[in-house]
Amino acid sequence: MPPTDHTGLEVLTYEECVERLENSQVGRLAFLADGEVQIFPVNYRWHDGSILFRTAPGTKLDAAHFKKVASFEIDGWDSVFQTGWSVVAKGLVKEIDPTEEMEGLGLRPWAGPGRDDWVRIRPDEVTGRKIS
Repeated sequence: MPPTDHTGLEVLTYEECVERLENSQVGRLAFLADGEVQIFPVNYRWHDGSILFRTAPGTKLDAAHFKKVASFEIDGWDSVFQTGWSVVAKGLVKEIDPTEEMEGLGLRPWAGPGRDDWVRIRPDEVTGRKIS
């Protein structure tokens, strides 16, 4: 029987969380800015133990410049069977220079051109829960 948390939800292993991060493309970035919690959807890639996304100048890039602590969340569900899962990664948001390998990942911002700045979250913590 898999481990459960205090509410009875199944706890995903780190490997199960990484598998979901590798196979998903869209998540939500959350961090504190100007005294309020900001949450933004971003398309991303999991690469070399990190979450990578591209953005343009603005709130997300400002957070990266100041290396703010952020949470990144992905999830999936089946409304018919009322099952689902959620993975949360926590770490610093940081602007980075892309490597040739990263350029080859095919990470293109869904929101359109002009999002040329690369951002990385190298998680300090990755956790997940599942409702089965």
